[in-house]
Amino acid sequence: MSKVGRNDLCPCGSGKKYKKCCIDKESSAVESILRLVSSEEAAAHEAMAVEPKFIQAAPESAGGSESKLTLVKLRKMVSRDLKWEHPAHEQLALHLIESMRADYEKEIIFEALVLWNGYSRKTKPAVKKMGSFCAAIEYILSEEYGFLTTQADLALKYEITSATISRKVKEMLNYVEEYGMSGEDDEELSLSLSGSPKDKEQAYLHKAKEATSSKRRIQLAEAALEFYPDSPDAYLLLAEESDNEHEARAFLRAGIAAGERELGELFFAENKGHFWGLYETRSYIRICKSYAESCWFGGNAEEAAATLENILVLNSEDNTGARYLLAAVYLYGNKLAEAERVLNTYGKDDAAAAFAYDRIVLEYKKNGITSQLKMLYRVARNVNKHVPEYLLGVKRLPHNLPDYVGMGDTNEAIEYVIMHSRLWASMPDLLKWLLKQ
Repeated sequence: MSKVGRNDLCPCGSGKKYKKCCIDKESSAVESILRLVSSEEAAAHEAMAVEPKFIQAAPESAGGSESKLTLVKLRKMVSRDLKWEHPAHEQLALHLIESMRADYEKEIIFEALVLWNGYSRKTKPAVKKMGSFCAAIEYILSEEYGFLTTQADLALKYEITSATISRKVKEMLNYVEEYGMSGEDDEELSLSLSGSPKDKEQAYLHKAKEATSSKRRIQLAEAALEFYPDSPDAYLLLAEESDNEHEARAFLRAGIAAGERELGELFFAENKGHFWGLYETRSYIRICKSYAESCWFGGNAEEAAATLENILVLNSEDNTGARYLLAAVYLYGNKLAEAERVLNTYGKDDAAAAFAYDRIVLEYKKNGITSQLKMLYRVARNVNKHVPEYLLGVKRLPHNLPDYVGMGDTNEAIEYVIMHSRLWASMPDLLKWLLKQ
């Protein structure tokens, strides 16, 4: 599992995004359960249809690295290859080469030129003192590469004040945060790409994953859809970057529809049952699972169940672990026969904590507090003894999800509590019983 991103679902199980929930504080499982109970009514009123709105992608600067860079090549690049909004911007680029040539490798000077080209074309600054911009660029790259260059050193070198450098650094870092250190203009990137629309879509998505700002990732995902409208991965990225849960689910639904168009009805009919073994299906399976999880945390258990059922029909081996959430969704909706079917079908040789603790829930919902329940609890603790500690708040959930999950370890317990807290929130009497064990 990867670390929790700002736009991921909060690991506390509230159904909110991490940045709008527990990013600044730790959260115990008991607190999670209380939040879930209080938010249940609000989730029930969720509007399911919000159409995603696309925005016009903003251009970035261009610049391609050449092998065996020399000062002559750098000067030619400034005068011949790069576009400038004003002659003063070009003159500053040439001045930047001369200012950095004695202290930096040619490749770093190249990066400085690309940064200045993109920044100047985007912001169109008035150049009153070349030194203020040169010092800011040099400081940013020094920080990037770990050089011991201070703003005070650069103030002496360029005969300006440290305050001026600090101000320019802040302005340029705002640009870097939004557009990256060395992006390409979308139009020029498009012209530089060869191959099919699918190849271009993949190239844009690759750049989107490398982008440092949410706005830029959105722009690149939208550009990918311009080339290849049937891209589940592009819609998944847009959903992950959305600040609105309703809009995010709309993106996920659009991505599922895109995947269905991309693969085609005949493909589904011919390959049903072993989808994951075919590489081209994985984007579709991933976005379906993300949609199911979003529905589950958003309060639409029926839609989550239908989506998870479809995943298992298409991929009966269940390489993505859809069965674990499906069992929880069935139990939550009191579809006990369906939950038991999932547990029996997949649980015979499955040593996961999810099934062990879900069997406790199944027994409780069928028969209440029984001796069998106590036996199942002992079995579950042998599978993973850490789950009750996180579920009852004895231990606090960490800020981030674990990178890896091992059978019986604390990471597995954390994952179980996050994904099943809504289920346990619906059974306060069982939680009280668990507390006494």
